[in-house]
Amino acid sequence: MEQMMLINNRDQLKIISDPLRVKILMLLIEKEYTGQNISELLDISRANIHYHLKALEKVGFIELKRTEEKNGIIQKFYRAVAKSYLPGENLFPYAQEIISSANRVALLNTMDRIKERLINAPDHAFYDFNILVPIMIQSEMKLTKEKFDVISKKINDLYSELNELEKMGQDDPNAKWYYFGNFGFEVTEPFFRLKE
Repeated sequence: MEQMMLINNRDQLKIISDPLRVKILMLLIEKEYTGQNISELLDISRANIHYHLKALEKVGFIELKRTEEKNGIIQKFYRAVAKSYLPGENLFPYAQEIISSANRVALLNTMDRIKERLINAPDHAFYDFNILVPIMIQSEMKLTKEKFDVISKKINDLYSELNELEKMGQDDPNAKWYYFGNFGFEVTEPFFRLKE
């Protein structure tokens, strides 16, 4: 799976503008699913899910990873081709409204997944005194857009480094799964500080 895929044409942009397709894509970034699996997770008809899977596959956002026969029925397992999707520069004149909506839906879905992971995390993740406390950082800063972009690039570079470390340690029997996440976006006013 690639770290990032550039959205290069208006057809791809149109496909990603649908909130349900964003939800499906978010699931397929995490792991392989069949249309039936997604139908059950989202409580949406299987025919509707298959329609959206075909649309996502047609523009190259997802791919068929494998098939499996179960009770005489061929099950198709799909997976996203990348962990994130960003519009190419040539699409920016058309992208602002569509991408804004898609990113908002993706972020809300991600936050729901974080809550799910937090609830299901093992108890020792929060009281094991042999390790550092879980990373819990929130911050609000008044920055220029340029400075925000510099910080965002550093964070993205750190995640690229983490991905490389994870690849190197996959066969280590002492390795454990850890969840990392971060968000950064402009807000209208600070929550933690008095308004200046």
